Amino acid sequence: MNEQTLALTDTRVISRIDRAIADNLDALKKTYGRDHEIARDFIIFISTSLKTDMFGFTRFTMSDFIKVVGRDRRELSSKHSYLSDKDAEAIEYKGHKFVSVFDYVLHLLQSRNLIFSKAYSYHNHGRTVEMEGIQIIKQLKITTDTKNDNRKVYDIRLSDDFLNGFISRYYTFEVTGYPKVGKGKGGDGRKTLYLMLSKAMHQNVSDRVRYSWYSVDFLCKICDVHFSEPAERKRLITKYLNNLIEKGGLKITYEFVIKLGSNDKHIRGFWIKVDFMPEGIIQLRESQADHHFHSILSADLKSQFSNLYGKRNLVFPEDESDPFQRWVTNPRADWDIKRSVFMNCYSLAYKKHISTWDADLKMSSTSIKLNSNLI
Repeated sequence: MNEQTLALTDTRVISRIDRAIADNLDALKKTYGRDHEIARDFIIFISTSLKTDMFGFTRFTMSDFIKVVGRDRRELSSKHSYLSDKDAEAIEYKGHKFVSVFDYVLHLLQSRNLIFSKAYSYHNHGRTVEMEGIQIIKQLKITTDTKNDNRKVYDIRLSDDFLNGFISRYYTFEVTGYPKVGKGKGGDGRKTLYLMLSKAMHQNVSDRVRYSWYSVDFLCKICDVHFSEPAERKRLITKYLNNLIEKGGLKITYEFVIKLGSNDKHIRGFWIKVDFMPEGIIQLRESQADHHFHSILSADLKSQFSNLYGKRNLVFPEDESDPFQRWVTNPRADWDIKRSVFMNCYSLAYKKHISTWDADLKMSSTSIKLNSNLI
């Protein structure tokens, strides 16, 4: 049996995905139908952006989205099929009509919670919390930038549950390869396989388990592939896995084997042994310090805001429903206090002090900065 070799890749960038969502990727299709693949891409995009926009308010353009997920602009800009019926009327919300594929998917993610195929349970401060679904977008605003070729600008606020997933319950994966494996025929299937194997890598490396075994039929189901002939399924999965390694830079090797614990020659070659810790390869992982920093910074800033303003009714524009969000992204509001919180959290997480100048630079690369639409 020939063992698949590793490919060279460029810069490796790590991201996160909520475990509750990663364990329920099949639920995307059940909830969002034919739009589930773009919905999945949006979850990957917005999760990646939370590394900097860590308080759930993000401003972006379609170009930003395409850069992270590698989707085709023409597909996203085209009229959504829900309008193919001559009697159909465009959905309108706050003066914006949702006509394009991309706009309509964002509307779905705001109006329809992702309902899980199986409940997800996790422990929180000594108690077990069970989730049956999750809201993704809490608030959506679309404007046109008349000074820049009339391109659309998207402002979104994520739900608290989604933010909690980013901070406290997540798998890490290398996002760099995600758009690359999506190019060409079968791209969406390869993206799902990439996420599934990335999740498995997180689990295996954390548990120091080197190998996992998968049937070809199981991997075909992940990729939504339906060939009747076993040899065709094996051929396609081989092609997909090679693409993930060579184009996506996934740091695994694999080989076809007899089913674990079986000597049945009839199933030889239709099980795959995946090595998640190949010799000489150090898998990229997020440091414990990064995890600690995101956790305590969010909690401490919310605590500081509560101490400063308590339950006072702060007056903001009609479409600004979150006083904390308004406060944390406004540089003219208590900047010295927010800087002090940031510096303290940085010191606790990374065990080193930073100057006020460095703190200002680092804060400006996160959401603790000026967002012009909030001022």
